[in-house]
Amino acid sequence: MHDSMIELNRLRWRTRIYSPFIIAGIICVALAIVLGLGKDDPLAFGTHIYVLISGVSFVLLGMMLYQNEEVFAQKYDMTHILDVDDKEERYNAYLEHLSDWIANDIEEINPVRTRGSDPLGPDWGKTDFKLGHEPVRRDAVVEGEKYSGMEDDLTQGEKMVAAANQKYATMAQKRWEIAESNDPDLIEYGVDRLGDLVKTDYFEKNAEEGVFDKVANPNSETQ
Repeated sequence: MHDSMIELNRLRWRTRIYSPFIIAGIICVALAIVLGLGKDDPLAFGTHIYVLISGVSFVLLGMMLYQNEEVFAQKYDMTHILDVDDKEERYNAYLEHLSDWIANDIEEINPVRTRGSDPLGPDWGKTDFKLGHEPVRRDAVVEGEKYSGMEDDLTQGEKMVAAANQKYATMAQKRWEIAESNDPDLIEYGVDRLGDLVKTDYFEKNAEEGVFDKVANPNSETQ
């Protein structure tokens, strides 16, 4: 029997049996308390102590038999079945899901997916390595030349994106140059670029308290 089926049967058996143990344990503990209250010395060893020990044992045994159904469902990717309220229907749904799982020869639980190997990529010394011999050192530059020219031509979509990016970069550069040429502060100080304005005393003379807050929060009123 498949391991998943064994776990399902164990879950079903434990789900049915742990509750009676818990209930019986609680009843025994309550009965022991009632019997103890009728004694002159409740701590004295007597029948109520035996009943109390039995009740605690039943509770502990029930807790040991308890198995978290959600953990089981997550293990086999069946959390959607937890929404079924009826226990018997939920068990049948588990059984059907696991049967399909086993039928498809899925032996691993949530198998790890890895990338496929590239037959044209580097072999990392696997093909020319001989057992018992020291491998020959490979020069990275020389070995890298083997793969030059292997790149394929750009697709039409990639060419379109590259051309659009180039046009946008040219347009943005022209806008920046026009903005610099029309900037009154640059004209006043006789410089052509913003970087040249930084070298002057413009920012020292025009320093303003709280200017960063005004720029960062244009809608707020600066006190």
